[in-house]
Amino acid sequence: MSRQDHVQFNVRSAYARTRAHELARQTGMTATQIVEDALRAYVPPGATQTAGRLVRRGPILVKPAGGRCVSLAEAETILKAIRERELED
Repeated sequence: MSRQDHVQFNVRSAYARTRAHELARQTGMTATQIVEDALRAYVPPGATQTAGRLVRRGPILVKPAGGRCVSLAEAETILKAIRERELED
């Protein structure tokens, strides 16, 4: 007769237990499924995160630039011209 291996993981957090059971009731999943799903989706801070063609620029994901690059000086000149034009209207 084979012996079953019962795995148990104890979390000593009242918040985690309560929240897992709340989500289980809302979704119809078990608390174990909720925890497993959350752990699969977790990405540690500092790890590279990409989504499709998006790339990380500081704390956000952005589309990579296409075409020529615009210098800060060029951008400031263009923005200044637009602001002045808006004031004249």
